[in-house]
Amino acid sequence: MPTVETAIRLLVIGQELLIATIFLFGTGARVARISGALLLLSIAAYLFNSDTTLRNASPDLLPIVMLLAMIVPYCLWAFARAVFETSWLNNWVMALFVGFGFAVWSIFLGAENFGPGWVNAANIAMHLVSLVIVMHTLWFTIRGRLDDLIERRRTFRMFFVIVVAAQVVAVLIVELALGTTTPPAWLQMANVIVIALLTIGLAIPMLRLDADFFEHDLASEAAESGSADKLLGPADRVLKERLLGLMENAYYRETGLTIPMLAKELKIPEHQLRRLINGHLEFRNFSAFLNSYRIVEAKAQLTNPERARIPVLTIALELGYASLGPFNRAFKASTGMTPTEFRQNAPHGVADSD
Repeated sequence: MPTVETAIRLLVIGQELLIATIFLFGTGARVARISGALLLLSIAAYLFNSDTTLRNASPDLLPIVMLLAMIVPYCLWAFARAVFETSWLNNWVMALFVGFGFAVWSIFLGAENFGPGWVNAANIAMHLVSLVIVMHTLWFTIRGRLDDLIERRRTFRMFFVIVVAAQVVAVLIVELALGTTTPPAWLQMANVIVIALLTIGLAIPMLRLDADFFEHDLASEAAESGSADKLLGPADRVLKERLLGLMENAYYRETGLTIPMLAKELKIPEHQLRRLINGHLEFRNFSAFLNSYRIVEAKAQLTNPERARIPVLTIALELGYASLGPFNRAFKASTGMTPTEFRQNAPHGVADSD
């Protein structure tokens, strides 16, 4: 006979599936909608997979449910990346994680053939890798907050980190400590109640992740830029001219330039500067704003015959980048080529090394 805990699990699973469906067919970028719906689906699978009554009632569903339950941290990482517009990892690294997940899944499915030693080792490895993935999610979510110009999304970052990721980390640590031992009934009930509360608490903000959270297409940005200028008051118009004048005088070359540094230079509050750059200059993060100046100058320098022998690293440092990696990534995102490839394809270009 189903217990109270199982009944609560079924209610929460239904809620997760309903929100996932609404989110999937809602507004916003496709990758964010898909990853968000998959995150909710994987949480529902985790609730199903961790209940003995539900597992025994539907043995045919166990393989796919087990796989979905395993990838909660992966889905959390993908959803955070989509919402906060953080770049993906290298394809080889992504392939390595996917291959690892399928290997562990195969061991769990063939537990009788592999034996308890392999199953226990796979369980430990899975939880350790999951912790790495969640910690990386925490890292880029917090790290990107200073660069984010959208105030609602900046607030959501911290809510997302403190509430969702902290819960996943706690569950992973407890499961890692218990190993293959079944958790106490009170602990399982507490976990289900927390997930139920988090689902309710996150339903509204997740369903309200409208277009403000996601990248605009270039056409819409161009169409909106004219109307944004018309909404500028006299004070904001003066501030905009001061900001653009500072950038035209190559202030963007300052190494490690941040919103606080620029706000201090302009002698205005940070929130006012964020509102100006996002609301009236149509940039979604501060790095994109800086790169709009830095990449233009970089292209000019890379096609200048007089600078043909200057190393790419030197140009990157002169433009304010702290190292070559961020410069290469920003340049390739803008042009589709690395700085070296761009130089080699330019008239009178010469080979260089990254």
